[in-house]
Amino acid sequence: MKRLLLTCFLATCTVNLANAQTLPFDMSPERPADKTAAPPAPAPVEHPQPAAPVPVPALRQPSSALENLDRSMIRYVIPQETLSLTGESSEKSWGVFLTEDQAASAVSLTLTYQNSLVVAPETSSLTLAINNAKILNQPVQSSENQKTVTVTLPPGILRAGLNTFRLAANLRHRTDCTVQSTYELWTEVDPSQTFLTFSGEASRKFKTIDDIRAIGVDGKGRTSFNIVVPALDRMAATTPMLHLAEVLAVLANMPNQSVNISTTLPGEQMPGSLTVLLGTDEEFSNLPQYVAAKTPGAALAAFVDDPATGGSILRVRGQDWQAVINSVASLMDPLKRDIAVPRTFISSQTWRSPDIPLLTTASKTRLSELGVGTHNFSGRRLRTEFAVGVPSDFYAGDYGKATILLDAAYSEDVRPGSQINIYVNDNIAASLPITTTGGEILRHFPIGFTMRHFRPGANIIAIEAVLNTSSDNACIPGPTTPTTRFALFDTSEFSIPSFARIGRVPNLAGLSGTSFPYNRSDRPLPVVVNNGGAKSFSAAATLLARMSVAAGRPLELDARATANSAVNTNALFIGAIPQIQSSVLIQTGVSEAIRTVWSNVRGAEPEVDAGNTQAEFDQWRERLAGRGWRGQISSFDDWLNRTFNISLGEFSFYAGADESFTPEPSATLLVAQRSNPAGDGLWTLVTSPTDDQLLEGLVSLTRQDHWLNLKGHISTYKAGTDVMQDVPVGEFTFVATQPLSVSNVRLIIANWLSANVLSFSLLLLVVSGLLGIATSRLLSNFGRHR
Repeated sequence: MKRLLLTCFLATCTVNLANAQTLPFDMSPERPADKTAAPPAPAPVEHPQPAAPVPVPALRQPSSALENLDRSMIRYVIPQETLSLTGESSEKSWGVFLTEDQAASAVSLTLTYQNSLVVAPETSSLTLAINNAKILNQPVQSSENQKTVTVTLPPGILRAGLNTFRLAANLRHRTDCTVQSTYELWTEVDPSQTFLTFSGEASRKFKTIDDIRAIGVDGKGRTSFNIVVPALDRMAATTPMLHLAEVLAVLANMPNQSVNISTTLPGEQMPGSLTVLLGTDEEFSNLPQYVAAKTPGAALAAFVDDPATGGSILRVRGQDWQAVINSVASLMDPLKRDIAVPRTFISSQTWRSPDIPLLTTASKTRLSELGVGTHNFSGRRLRTEFAVGVPSDFYAGDYGKATILLDAAYSEDVRPGSQINIYVNDNIAASLPITTTGGEILRHFPIGFTMRHFRPGANIIAIEAVLNTSSDNACIPGPTTPTTRFALFDTSEFSIPSFARIGRVPNLAGLSGTSFPYNRSDRPLPVVVNNGGAKSFSAAATLLARMSVAAGRPLELDARATANSAVNTNALFIGAIPQIQSSVLIQTGVSEAIRTVWSNVRGAEPEVDAGNTQAEFDQWRERLAGRGWRGQISSFDDWLNRTFNISLGEFSFYAGADESFTPEPSATLLVAQRSNPAGDGLWTLVTSPTDDQLLEGLVSLTRQDHWLNLKGHISTYKAGTDVMQDVPVGEFTFVATQPLSVSNVRLIIANWLSANVLSFSLLLLVVSGLLGIATSRLLSNFGRHR
């Protein structure tokens, strides 16, 4: 009997051993098949480079957390399509607006995430705080599939109005102790499976105009407004319709907003969307009774219940179109701001908290005021971010220098070769090497960096500490007690000096940053939508909504304008290429050949490029580098860029006129900007091959991540590859935005000379020559004459 039991035991062990050998435990980090290359090594001290974005695989989803829920009772809370917490320490903060009924109801929070395989769950954590109250704190331990966590929020945590969400991940590697390994760490939160769930029918309805701020987002971080205009073809409806789109966008102030204009009510109201009805009482008569104005004394702008969806519809009405215009004005007037009143901040809380200060002159700001707290860090790479804004007439990129006055400390375990890097908009700006041993306390240690990478509007500045230690070289396996190696204190300050202020046109970066120059005009902006149908108007409304948010106020519009009436003023032209006049193309620097190029793709979806033209060009350039005198010049230009961050193009007296531009056939949207025919205003053109592609392209362009990439004289967008390309500005014109004081003129000249090296050198030679001649003449009158 004993021999039989022993035989069975040995056979079982053999089978288990065989299975273990055929299914080895894979400790490699998950990566898509086409992303097998290792992440970039941390930058050397001499020429640090920005960290490459961490590739994250598609999430493997278990059964959806929404299967047994009423979608009308949930509120998605992440205002972007993806949310990744990367590296050892990462944090995101944003605001969620709630109505009084939503804040008062019983609420539960559902969060779904997945992390990389190399994350050590015993030393890694994911935390969520709402209004500074910690709601969730748990180990990060879901590498195989998504993990869904649901918690019931205690009463009093949520409040009517803005609620601040702060999500943070502290991650550590299972086996590796190098700085390189920190690029393999990530936690991906799924926006489509992360939401609040309310109880009670009242939480589904809006009551006041301010409740528009609670519209929220859908599962992909998008917000949409469905404006229903029964009399869409009436000329009188165009301007109030576009004004209403601006009002809704400024009130909601979400990062990824779009507007859809139609003549009929939508079949259902999805999360993150709001239906708005605009028209006269007579035009409402053909619609369902619950949205019709039953009495002449009904409110001009108010919410009505929608029994079809269980939600609310915003009804903007009047007995005639003049009354409708007055109704829209009643919503718009409280949001207006006189152009003489300075703007002090960029409203960003719905996608980045706190609001971003707009710095218009020399100032010092503590990091605690910018949303950065004190960090006591025990890992290898700490990265924290804050945001500041500069105005549209910022002109200091070629000479200006900002400073971070750093309060920090590092322990005796930190070795020389470590460094503190500063990034501006993901571009390396400065690097401070740590060269001493034994630890040190830095008190207001100045780290200066160029403002070359600043742009109008919001700018993201990151402080990154890359730490090499003796204990990491040993890399003892198993959990250890973390010891603080580096501390960043919130008493550190960001300092910016006085800078030159003068506008330049054309400049699409100014348009995306603060809607410059349209935000500084007290005249209505002519908006030309030729032969506009529902899709053309939807595209125009989506763009104007985005511009109003950038400007911080609704823009006054004139939708009755034409190209002929806008010869000596600012203007905005929107439409598919068949509706754009040749004079507008020529004036904005676009070749007439665009009609031929786009004629082959009109009415059909563009094909994805088989290869990237710019990438192929770069390959040929590298292959032929050094061949012939042209290759030598090209190599020298590349060396200047790498070593001194300058190019041969800067050594010229005249940048040259902008040539007529013809887009690639695969481009689906084009934005071009140049002066008007009279030279006293700016024309901006937005066009596509078809109306469908125009609307699709503008919905994509106005997303937060794409909108901030708009720059140059012309920008194009390719829907197939989701790629944006720009044509740099050649000729430009200065536009006075401030009184030309002595100090401002001096700073303007300083920046212009810094940007025009050859002119500065010639001026220096002339001044030196004149000084030499004057000195010679002066000395000739003194001393002994022979």
